[in-house]
Amino acid sequence: MERESPEYVKISLAAAMTLGLARGRFWRDAKMTCVNLLLHYSDGCKANCAYCGLSRSRIADERTFIRVPWPVHAMDDIIAGLQTSSVARRTCISMVVHFRAIEDTLFLTERLVNETPQPVSVLLSPTITDEKYLKELQKAGVDKIGIAIDAASPEIFEERRGAGVTGPHKWDVYWQRFEEAIEIFGKMNVGMHIICGLGETEQDLVRIFQRVKDMGACNHLFSFYPEQGTGMGKDEPPPLDFYRRVQIACHLIDDGYSYYQNFDFDPETEQIIDFGVSKNVLDWVIDSGKPFMTRGCRNCGGKVDCNRPYGNSRPGPEVRNYPFEPTKEDIALIRQQLNPKPRRKRSIVFSVPNTKQFHSDSYSNRNGSSFIGVSVTGTRCHLLCSHCEAKLLAQMPKATTPEALWEMARNLAARGGKGMLISGGCSADGILPIEEFSEILARIKRELGLLLTVHTKLANPAFASALAPTGVDAVMVDIVNTDVLQKIYHLKNKTIEDIKSSLLLLEEHSLPISPHILLGLNEDGKDSAELLDILKGRRLKSLVIVFLMPLPHTAMAGASPMPLTEVNRFFDAARSAFPEIPLYLGCAKPAGNYQKKLEMLALKHGFDGIAFPGDEIVKMAQKRRYAIRFDETCCALITPWADDKS
Repeated sequence: MERESPEYVKISLAAAMTLGLARGRFWRDAKMTCVNLLLHYSDGCKANCAYCGLSRSRIADERTFIRVPWPVHAMDDIIAGLQTSSVARRTCISMVVHFRAIEDTLFLTERLVNETPQPVSVLLSPTITDEKYLKELQKAGVDKIGIAIDAASPEIFEERRGAGVTGPHKWDVYWQRFEEAIEIFGKMNVGMHIICGLGETEQDLVRIFQRVKDMGACNHLFSFYPEQGTGMGKDEPPPLDFYRRVQIACHLIDDGYSYYQNFDFDPETEQIIDFGVSKNVLDWVIDSGKPFMTRGCRNCGGKVDCNRPYGNSRPGPEVRNYPFEPTKEDIALIRQQLNPKPRRKRSIVFSVPNTKQFHSDSYSNRNGSSFIGVSVTGTRCHLLCSHCEAKLLAQMPKATTPEALWEMARNLAARGGKGMLISGGCSADGILPIEEFSEILARIKRELGLLLTVHTKLANPAFASALAPTGVDAVMVDIVNTDVLQKIYHLKNKTIEDIKSSLLLLEEHSLPISPHILLGLNEDGKDSAELLDILKGRRLKSLVIVFLMPLPHTAMAGASPMPLTEVNRFFDAARSAFPEIPLYLGCAKPAGNYQKKLEMLALKHGFDGIAFPGDEIVKMAQKRRYAIRFDETCCALITPWADDKS
């Protein structure tokens, strides 16, 4: 028999200790004054928030949530503990996105109100509730409502909780339910949960604090605390100086000492420069220690009931939210923590070669021709791969003789161009016929100094020997599995072993290799991990990941893209497997909303560059204070920015 709600719920180990259901004690003898009950179902929460331990796609031990064990306990035992507890001042029921949660939350509310002395709060799930349900909760005896919007801006909400993670949540629905809750439960009886560290700026947070305050509610502030196995499991918590400034801002706004309009922010980083109060007031507020204490539901005396000891950081000198009043020694430490520490500035390169036009609010390559793609076979290709059928060749400039290639390169250099991508149709063995061009390639490098990349599907000894003396800057080889080689590339007698042999040949001839992993040609992408194994231990100049870009009037025009959940896993595996190799999201990728999501995932997983980015990802990188560079060169050749201090 499954132990599920409403007969059973999950409680944190800390709550179990408070109720006498587990042994232990807190650092510095802290007391947990609110018992949080988490609804539990065997099929879990149906949301997919990128940072949440309850996310439906989480790859980790389901017994943990916010980094600590949350064991299942019988409600009868919990109620017995609440009846005799001298510490617990409040109970809070946390809903999950599940159809049974609506009825079960009401049932548990009625039990707690009738059988225990503590007041009852509900952390509401706006996605599955409505105004009528809020009234039912109030009638059942709930006195306070919490709503966890978590993200400080609609863009981050969408990325972390909504369409960006195929989640059900909507920003506007959360605010609608929040407004309804304030109307029903009254001002200062509703709290908005906000997480610092999901990718927002300090200005974003101060703005939302003021919005919550103006609506007559309270801000409940949390620090992001990475949960293993989630989409953000490898991200870092916000820097401590960032969080301390935000805590001060939240306190000043909630207690009416300052307003968003009075703050000053750095125009580039949106970091708080001035809190809008005098130095004397700021010092007095800091010395009180109150900004740095846990923010949660308050009792009628104004004291916080929900103090969540060490719920979003480890106990110790860098504790994020103090569950008790900080001492003078704590305040002295906090003042030190408020000093910004030098830290690595994240950076990204956006590659926009003139192989196609790029024009956005941030950059345009329309007036340039610095890096061009050239087909040395014209429109001829023996393979006629199912996803291309030589249609890409039709769009490329053509130089089918060494003389034509030299003339094209000479003209490019005269215009101040940087380089060329040498491509074309492949032979029946998957080889780009490059031998007759080798002397010209060497001359282009020697006399014109252009950057040169060469793209082939496979390599043989003749190909490698022809390129070895030319000095080309990168050789691109497609990395796909045997099924793709045979069924889509029409290389009937080739296997993945031929790709390995090609890479070995290029290494033996000391040619710089920039493999291109092509995803989306399989139905679900679940076998893509083996493609990374092919490359492990090899000397790579860079690694580029590209995707099937369905072309009209080809056999794969209607192919479905690789599921984003599999893309997320693959990007994580690629970055982990090659932490020191420049990693790029290449130019081939489906357009539209899928492209936006791909680029968000690439940024999340620390890719060094993105080719032909959408406006949204550029703005997101700017907002997150990335150092940004646009480069009109093929991404396989770009050197990432070295990490620097900011």
